[in-house]
Amino acid sequence: MATYTGKKGLLDAALGEFKDIGFELQEPDDHIALLYFKDKIINTYYQSTLTIPLLRGECLKFLKELER
Repeated sequence: MATYTGKKGLLDAALGEFKDIGFELQEPDDHIALLYFKDKIINTYYQSTLTIPLLRGECLKFLKELER
């Protein structure tokens, strides 16, 4: 079982391997989550609808767009 150190640890774990290549997830309030790649906001989500598969899918989609 995984152990998380605070909310930041949980957000980093949700990103999985994408965290290591420059993605970051921030929650500025109780309703919104922001997905960043380096210093650029990639997408904004309602926390109530955000899932880990959706989040990681967006990361992968963004990386594929960069390759074009």
